[in-house]
Amino acid sequence: MIATEDVVRLHNSRNSESFPHAQEIIKPWGGLEPCITWCKSELEQDWRWQMVDMASDQRPGRYIFYFDSKRDCVAFTLKWC
Repeated sequence: MIATEDVVRLHNSRNSESFPHAQEIIKPWGGLEPCITWCKSELEQDWRWQMVDMASDQRPGRYIFYFDSKRDCVAFTLKWC
């Protein structure tokens, strides 16, 4: 389950346009939490995520991750896309 602080972080964050790098991912129900956990431990600079379409048991969810660092964006892309 996504932690409350992650949702608060998303809503109290910078505008997505202020991040120079972004990557969209599609994950099944329950697939987002490992991505967020990995980001918390591995990324070096500021990042955020946004839900585009919520996952259900019948279809995957779409999410956009935003990054300050090109290095973080590339690492995320290699790991999760």
